[in-house]
Amino acid sequence: MSNHPSIFNHVLGPVAPGPSSSNTAAPYRIGFLVRQIAGEMPKKILMELAYSTSFARTFLGSKSDLAFISGLLQKDMKKYDISEAYRDAQRAGLSIEFDTKSWEGKGTMKGSRITLCGMVIIADSTGGGTVLIKEIDGCELDIKGDSFVLLIFAKMNMGKTLSDAFKDYSPKLSVGKDGKEIVSIAYSSEKENTNLIKLLYANANLVEKHSFIKPVHPVVCKDKAIPPFQTGAELCDYCKKKRCSIWQAAIKYEAAISGWTEKEVYTYAEELWKICDTSIRTGLKNNFEFDGMIKPKARLLAKKYKNHKKSYPMGILDSAVPISLGVMEHSNAAGIIVCLPTGGSSGIVPAAIYSTGLSKDAMVKGFITSGVIGVIMARNNNFSGGGLGCQAEIGWGAAMAAGALVQMLGGTPEQACDAASMTLQSLSGLVCDPVAGTVQVPCIARNMSATATAFVCANAVLAGFDPVIPFDEECDAIVKIGKIVCKCKGIGATTTPTGQRIAEEMNRKYTESRKV
Repeated sequence: MSNHPSIFNHVLGPVAPGPSSSNTAAPYRIGFLVRQIAGEMPKKILMELAYSTSFARTFLGSKSDLAFISGLLQKDMKKYDISEAYRDAQRAGLSIEFDTKSWEGKGTMKGSRITLCGMVIIADSTGGGTVLIKEIDGCELDIKGDSFVLLIFAKMNMGKTLSDAFKDYSPKLSVGKDGKEIVSIAYSSEKENTNLIKLLYANANLVEKHSFIKPVHPVVCKDKAIPPFQTGAELCDYCKKKRCSIWQAAIKYEAAISGWTEKEVYTYAEELWKICDTSIRTGLKNNFEFDGMIKPKARLLAKKYKNHKKSYPMGILDSAVPISLGVMEHSNAAGIIVCLPTGGSSGIVPAAIYSTGLSKDAMVKGFITSGVIGVIMARNNNFSGGGLGCQAEIGWGAAMAAGALVQMLGGTPEQACDAASMTLQSLSGLVCDPVAGTVQVPCIARNMSATATAFVCANAVLAGFDPVIPFDEECDAIVKIGKIVCKCKGIGATTTPTGQRIAEEMNRKYTESRKV
C-alpha cells in the first residue's frame, strides 16, 4: 500500500473518545485487529505492556485497558461508553490480565505482547493513533490497519506453495523460528474477498486457518499512490503552478492518496469539523466530570475572560483559550474528539479556527489547510510525544493551527508555511511528561498557551516577519531534537515530588475503579 501519509489517517484523526491517540485510540485499534486475527472471541487473554516504554506507566490514566477491551469486543468507539468495557467483557465470558512488569518490549515504541487463542501477537502503538501488528507466533508482519488483509496460516512446509497459488495478489511469506508460516495479502477493496475465498477453497489442503482483516483507518490508501507534493517547498511550487490556494492543494493531495473524489474529501472534512464543533460546544457547557487532578473550568474561564474581571483583555484569545481548554476537558471525560494531530493536542486547531468567527465554509477550508501542514510534518514520522516529545504533539498541532489561520485571512502558501516554521521554532524541545499518565498536567495548559502561540506566529508572518528557517528544515530540526529529548529520562512535571505523589494516588484509584 502507499507509504505516504494520509491527511485523514495520520493528521485529522483518529475520531475516538479521549484522552489520547497513542494510548486510547491505538489500543482500541489493536484490540479490533487482534480479534479479527483470532477469528473468534477468546476466553482468556494476557496483554503484556512493554515496561521499557511509557506504555506501562500511562495505560491506566489514559484508559488504554478499557480501549483495548472495547476493540476486542468490536464496539463502535464513536458510540460506546468505554467505562462499561470490563463489565461487558465479563458478560462475554472474557478473562483478561494486564502485565506491566514481565516483558521488556525492546524495539517497540509503545509495544504489547498479546497471548490468546493459542497464538502470541506483538503489536505496537506507533504514534497519533497509528498501529502496527509486527509479529504473530514469531512470523514478522506489517499490518497497519490501512488496508484489507488476508492472513493464511499454512500447514507445515506449505507456505511457498501457498504463495505461488496467490501470486497475482503479491503475497508476503513470513516464517517463524519454529517453522510456522504465514502468508499475508494486502488489498485495497473488499470486493476482492470473493476471488480470494475461491482461491482458499481451491487450496484448502494447504491451509491450517485463515483470517480476513478489515482496516481500522478511514482511508484505504491506493497502492503505489503518488502525491502531487511531499514537502513545504513542493507544496508552494504546486500552488503557484496550478494557481490554487493551499486548501485546494490539500484536497488534491488527499484525493491522490485515497482515490476519493475531491467532493468526497471535502465532505469528509466537513463531517470531521462537525465533530470538532460538538466537542467545542460540549466542552464549554462543562456539564460533565472526569477522573484526574483538575476539575472542568472552561465555562468559568470563558465567563471571566468575557467580563475581564481580574484578567487582561486578550482580544480573540478571550474566546480561543477557553475553547482549547473545553475541548481538552471534553476529551478527558472520554468525549468523542478528532485528534489533531493527537489526543493530547486536540484543543489547539479547533480553538484557533472556531474563534475567528468566520463562516462554516471558511472554517472547513482552514481545517483542511491544517491537515496539509500536518501531513508535511508527518512525511517521515508519526506524531508522538513518546517518540519525539510533546513538541511533536503540542508543537505540531500549533503549527497546523498557525498555517490554517494564515490561509483563513487570505495569506499565501509561503506565509502559511512560514507561520508553521515560526511556531515550531517557538515550541521546539517540549518534553512529554504527563503526570499519572493522564492527558491533563501539563497537557491542558500547553493546549491553551500553544493556541496563543499559533495566533502570534500567524499575525507576525502576515505582518511581514521573516522566520528565516524554511518550514521543511525546521521540521527536520524538530525530529533531531526529539531523538535527543526522548533519551532524557527523569525530567519534567511527572518527576516532581508533587507529580510523583499524585501519580501514586491516581494509580491506586484507577486500579480500584477497574475492579468489576
